[in-house]
Amino acid sequence: MEKRHSKLLLILIFATIGLGTCNGLILANAMSIRSSGSNTYDPGTVVPSVSSVKTRLLFAGTVFWGRRTDDLARASELGVAYPFAQLDSLHREQYQAWIGNLECPVTPNEHTEYEEENLLVFNCNTDYLEEAAKYYSAFSLGTNHADNWGEEGIVETKQNLDEVGIQYFGHYRYDNSTENCGILSIPVEATLDNGTVYEYNIPIGFCSAHGVFGIPTEEAFDNIEKYASILPTIVMPHMGVEYENSSDELRQNLFHNLIDRGVDMVLADHPHHVQNAEAYNGHLIVYSMGNFMFDQQFDETVYSAAIDVTGNVAKDTDLEAWDGLAATCLKKHGDCLADIENSGLPRLDLKWSDYDFVATTDAGNIQTRLGDDSDRAFVGNRLNWDSVVSNLERMP
Repeated sequence: MEKRHSKLLLILIFATIGLGTCNGLILANAMSIRSSGSNTYDPGTVVPSVSSVKTRLLFAGTVFWGRRTDDLARASELGVAYPFAQLDSLHREQYQAWIGNLECPVTPNEHTEYEEENLLVFNCNTDYLEEAAKYYSAFSLGTNHADNWGEEGIVETKQNLDEVGIQYFGHYRYDNSTENCGILSIPVEATLDNGTVYEYNIPIGFCSAHGVFGIPTEEAFDNIEKYASILPTIVMPHMGVEYENSSDELRQNLFHNLIDRGVDMVLADHPHHVQNAEAYNGHLIVYSMGNFMFDQQFDETVYSAAIDVTGNVAKDTDLEAWDGLAATCLKKHGDCLADIENSGLPRLDLKWSDYDFVATTDAGNIQTRLGDDSDRAFVGNRLNWDSVVSNLERMP
């Protein structure tokens, strides 16, 4: 793969054919042009065109490496690599990004078993972060334990995630209407007709919807709608009744409202069980993805549904311009909506396809791994996946 940091040329070619004009975005290999001793495009040269621009993403449910997970890790020869030791079974290399819901602040604060077990004050130690960064691209901080060490813990968490290159978005308060959304820089692969692949980054909106201690306010939903009107946007709510196997009417109405406001997908967690999914007006809703990485080991808490989807970017997209905006978003820690508004670019044309799920389990040893056929059958049945995908595929 030829990485984005190499010098690339974008050439817009206008060719008159018959009575109409056909324009196409062409990616030319700057190295081959330079080898001819010229930095200009030779009209006689056949340059391959773009055949696809795609990104494959995996969305994970609840992520937490504290409490009993930490106890097992410290007692293991693997140390801080312990919780991540079997994640390679999920083929991380096949995805451009993994995005999960972080159920803890990440600080160097001392914490006791009493605090974690009895007071439910969580912490995820910072020495796990280098291992976590091998897999996770971004975390939502819009969870009910993210603020367990107060606002200072949130600030520390963001600083610690920045240091290892993990992006973040969302807010732990259900009534927050200004920081509940952010923009992530997501890699895409542009493949030419000759098979050459270039890597770019595009900005995608991500929002939390924390609803454990209250319902997100109208203002919070308005901010989500604002992001969705400017950029493809995904919401990862943290809400729902714990240890229930299906969604309730309250969550159904809230998540339908998000789709009606222009959101692309709604992928939730918090109940600690996998719950049903739905195709609503052509958009995927998953009411709970379950525990992706968590220390609970009873009943259905050991299963999760990681959602696997492919984003397809229109082939005539100005990837250079969007890549530059993605770099701005990364530099501004996701606070770049105004930059995108002022760019003058048309709304990013991104469509989702190839919906699938990955059934995971951490039963027995609290190490997340690919589930077997029976695990997949169980999780797929809980999601009602075949019906959901059938309804998604019928939409234009």
